Amino acid sequence: MEKKPTHVLAITLAAIMFATGVLYLSVASDEFGSLKQEAHAAESGENEATESGENERASSQSQSESGFGDMGEIVFFTIVGAAYIPIGMWMLKAKAITRKPYLIALIGSAALIVFYVATRTMDIPMVGLQEDVGAPDITAKVLQGAIVALAGFMLFAISKQRKTQKLA
Repeated sequence: MEKKPTHVLAITLAAIMFATGVLYLSVASDEFGSLKQEAHAAESGENEATESGENERASSQSQSESGFGDMGEIVFFTIVGAAYIPIGMWMLKAKAITRKPYLIALIGSAALIVFYVATRTMDIPMVGLQEDVGAPDITAKVLQGAIVALAGFMLFAISKQRKTQKLA
């Protein structure tokens, strides 16, 4: 059985999609663990210092405000990570038959790269200006750049293959 180059490329792209999904899910898990530790530490601090009811209410209000941003980030990372995996599976199943999973991967990954750059360069409402750049961030952007490039190539190869089939 001869493997077409597009099939090998589809398998490679699906593997990158899986790796990106796992990366996002692991970051979400780490963020959730950090949020739980912060909540536990804050709860312990509240139990020790019981000066007045107003101070406790103000403290819990500020924690819930900062917790919303953290929880929103966790949900975002979980959804993104969970979306990469089934699209990668779809690529494995479809290989070079349909363009849809490649188009979704290209647009989604490009949008996430643009969103990342935007959150690092301007103050976006409900997100703010993010100043942290870490190894997981860079790894995700490199993987997403590879997804954009390979998905674009797959879209080109599929359209070229269709034109060849129509001429034959």
